[in-house]
Amino acid sequence: MDTVRMVERAPGPTGLTRLVRLVGLVGTLSFLRHTDLSVVVLVLVGAGAAAWLVWAVIPARWPGIDHGALVVLVLCGGATVAQFDGSAAMALVAVFVALAVQRYSIQFGAVIAVLAAVAVSGSALVAGMSLPKLLGILGGVAVVSLLALSRRQFRVTAEQNRLLVAQSRQIRDERDRAAALAERGRIAREVHDVLAHTLGGLVLQLDAADALLEACQTGRAAEKVRSSRELAAAGLADARRVVGALRAESIDLSTELEALAAQHRDSGGRARLRIEGSTDHLGEQLALALQRAAQESLTNARKHAPDTEVTLHLLITPETVALTATNSLPNRTGLLSATGLGAGLLGMRERIGALGGTVDAGKVGDTWSVRVSVPRR
Repeated sequence: MDTVRMVERAPGPTGLTRLVRLVGLVGTLSFLRHTDLSVVVLVLVGAGAAAWLVWAVIPARWPGIDHGALVVLVLCGGATVAQFDGSAAMALVAVFVALAVQRYSIQFGAVIAVLAAVAVSGSALVAGMSLPKLLGILGGVAVVSLLALSRRQFRVTAEQNRLLVAQSRQIRDERDRAAALAERGRIAREVHDVLAHTLGGLVLQLDAADALLEACQTGRAAEKVRSSRELAAAGLADARRVVGALRAESIDLSTELEALAAQHRDSGGRARLRIEGSTDHLGEQLALALQRAAQESLTNARKHAPDTEVTLHLLITPETVALTATNSLPNRTGLLSATGLGAGLLGMRERIGALGGTVDAGKVGDTWSVRVSVPRR
């Protein structure tokens, strides 16, 4: 914690505090009624009282005058402590305030305490004060200094705790905000994956049914409509899984990949699936990420290369899990190639990146390849 900043931020005295300071000054000066003092001592006591008054009422925005008043107060009080009993209160008040109040630096407080000891010793030497009495006053200065430091440390600790609580609250708010953004991103990826895959397939199926109806092939058109219904039902079930908290469900990756390949074939595409290794014990998040990557790859192939065959290859080793989706470059542009904003590939990279994996997509020779690699933890 930056103590200098805490000193700069320390608030000034309140109205009640100023009133207490003035009451203390009046109480100290009341000892003058029973004391016969020399002119020099009276001048010093008067100067100390004036410094006390200035310190009591001076605004906090004038720190130079405030500090100077405490220096005069401790010097005048310490220099007359042997002649006037009230002077000890002046010196001790200056020491306590300079060391206890955070508005004053600890270095300034130490200087005030040293000045008090020197002034008291000088007054005792001039007036011939007995050694026990001098030691008693110096002991009082030491005790007041320790009490002031203890109070200061308590205030510093309280301020640190307050700042830590505020920082903890801010960190918690930032963490909650980041979690909310991450959840929104996850939901966006899930919705995109489900809708893009299902609706893209539906468009192709219904376009094919429309063309078959125009060709008076009602039987085959009806078959395409039934396939569209099955695809819509599968998409609805997938959407329900997204809404119903996917983390709570187990995923059979091999079954899901088989279903995706079958849906792609039912939509008029061609797909092959090859799995090497066991899909058991992959983990919920990893299995879901691979399923979504395969789904997005098939959706993109259906959009951009509808006449090509897609090969899905899942390779599972003890160290990594790799999924590769490849298809030949198309001879013609698909009907849905102009749709989409590239969110699917971005979502795939975000999902795989969250698991420490990588996604590479691009041309490899005369084929288009999407390569996903995720380390097993």
